[in-house]
Amino acid sequence: MKIQMSLSLTFLLTICIVFPHVHSSLNTTGDLNWWCNQTPNPNPCNYHTSHIPESASATNISRKQFLTIAEQTALDAVISELGYIKSLEPRVINDGERAAWSDCLLFYNLTINSLSKILNVTTKSTAADIQVWLTAASTSILTCQDGFSDVNVTTNIYPLVISNNVTQLIKNCLSLNMVFFDQEKGHMQKGVSKFFPPNNSLFENADCVVAQDGSGDYTTITEALEASKNRQDVSQRFVIQVKQGTYAEYPVVTDDMKNIVLVGDGIDNTIVTGNQRAGANLTLTDTATFQVYGDGFVAKDITFENTAGVDAGQAIALYSQADQSAFYLCGFRGYQDTLMAAMNRQFYRECKIYGTVDYIFGNAAVVFQQSTIFASKPDGGLVITAQARTDSEHASGTVIQNCSIVAGPDLLSKGTTYLGRPWRDYSTVVIMQSFLDSIVNPEGWLEWPGAGSTRDSTVFYAEFDNTGPGSATDGRVNWPGYHVITDSSDVKQYSVANFIDGESWLPNTGVPFDSGI
Repeated sequence: MKIQMSLSLTFLLTICIVFPHVHSSLNTTGDLNWWCNQTPNPNPCNYHTSHIPESASATNISRKQFLTIAEQTALDAVISELGYIKSLEPRVINDGERAAWSDCLLFYNLTINSLSKILNVTTKSTAADIQVWLTAASTSILTCQDGFSDVNVTTNIYPLVISNNVTQLIKNCLSLNMVFFDQEKGHMQKGVSKFFPPNNSLFENADCVVAQDGSGDYTTITEALEASKNRQDVSQRFVIQVKQGTYAEYPVVTDDMKNIVLVGDGIDNTIVTGNQRAGANLTLTDTATFQVYGDGFVAKDITFENTAGVDAGQAIALYSQADQSAFYLCGFRGYQDTLMAAMNRQFYRECKIYGTVDYIFGNAAVVFQQSTIFASKPDGGLVITAQARTDSEHASGTVIQNCSIVAGPDLLSKGTTYLGRPWRDYSTVVIMQSFLDSIVNPEGWLEWPGAGSTRDSTVFYAEFDNTGPGSATDGRVNWPGYHVITDSSDVKQYSVANFIDGESWLPNTGVPFDSGI
C-alpha cells in the first residue's frame, strides 16, 4: 500500500531546516538517509521519507529534528493504515471477527491520539512524556492484533490487518527519543522521599449525582459520563458522585472524557458489576466491566468487579489506559485478568485487588502503593502479575510498593501463588518494601507457557526489602533477569517520583502518595 507524504510532514521538515534546535545536547547531524540507517528499522524509514520532496531535503538534520520527522511519518502511516482497515469491513464474516475489527478501529485511533499529543507544539512535553506516549502507541497496535486471537480468528482479514510497518516506524521513534529520555532521567532523578497527604476537597462539590433510587441527577453511571461531554472546558475536573448500590452496567470513559472523577460511597457500598468473559464474540478488552480511556481519570471509594466465575477464563473487571490516572480506596474483584493496567502512567493507593491468574497485567507504567493483593481460588496455580512489555525501550512496568500479598478469604489452605510470569519478552515487575505472606511460592516467579526459558534473560524481575514468610529469596528462580536488590539507590528509579513522575501530577488528583523509597 503506497503512502504519500502528508503536507504536514513537508512543513515540519522545512521548519526543522530553517529553525534548527539549538538547545540539542547532541551535535550529530546527517541527511534523511543517514538517519534512517541509524534506526532499528531503516527500510520502512527510507521508504516513507523518500516521498519528501528533494527541495526540502538537507544534510544537517539533528537527532531532535529527525525525531519530529519520524514521529510525523509514523502518524501519517497509522492514519493511512486505519483507512485501509476501515475498507476491509465488507470482508468481515462473523460477529467475532467484527469485534476484533472494531477494536482495531478503536486502537488505531488511540494510536493516532498518542502520536498527535507528541506532535502538538502547544503541549509542553518532556522526553519522559514522549517515551510513555510512544509506548502506548506501540501497545495499542499490538492490542488490535491480539483481538483476533482473543476471538480465535486468524484467517480472512487477520493477515491483512497485521502490519509490522507502523510498529517498526514507532520503534524507530522510541529508539531516537531514548537518548533524550536517558539524559533527562540522569539530570532529574529525585531521591528524597516525601509524603503527599490526601486532599478530600477535590472529591467534593459533585457536578452530578448518580443514584439508583432516582434521588440523583441520573440512575446510571453511563448517563452521567455522557453528561460530562457537555462541558466547555475538559481541563477542569468533572466530579460524579455515585451513591450506594450495585450498578450492573458497562460504563466506558471514552478518550474525549478527560479529567473525570468518580466518587462512590465506600469500597463495599458502591459496586460496578459485570460478568462478561472472553469468547467467540468478545475480545479480551471488551470483557471489562469498566473501561477507562480518558486521561486524568480518578476514582475513589468504589469497587469494580467481574463475576463471570473462577472457571470462566479471561474476564476483566477494570480496563484502564488513561494517562495520569489514579485509583484510591478502590476494590477490584475478579478471577483471571481482574485488572488490566494497559498503558500510560497509573497509580493505585490503598486498594484491594482479588484474583487468581494474571490478575494484575498490561503494559502501563504503574505503581501500586499500600494496597492489599488477595490470592483467591482455585487450589493452586495462582499468578499475580503478567506484565506485557514488548520492547527494552518501552517506558512501562509494574511496581508494587509497601503492599501486602496475602490469601483471600476463599483460598484453600494449600494454595500457593507466584509473583508473576512474563506475558511478553521484556516483562518488568518490581516488588519492594512489601509484606509477602506464606502463600508465595518459594520460587517466586513462573515461566510463560510455550516461551520456555527464552524470556528468562530479557525480563526484569526484582525484589527489594520485602518482609513476611514468603519474602525469603533463597529458593527463587535462577534467571539472568531476576534480581535481589539490597541497595535502595538501585530502586530509586522505580519510585512514584521517578517512575511515573508522580510529583508533577498526583497532587492535583487529591490522592495521597509517598514519592520516594
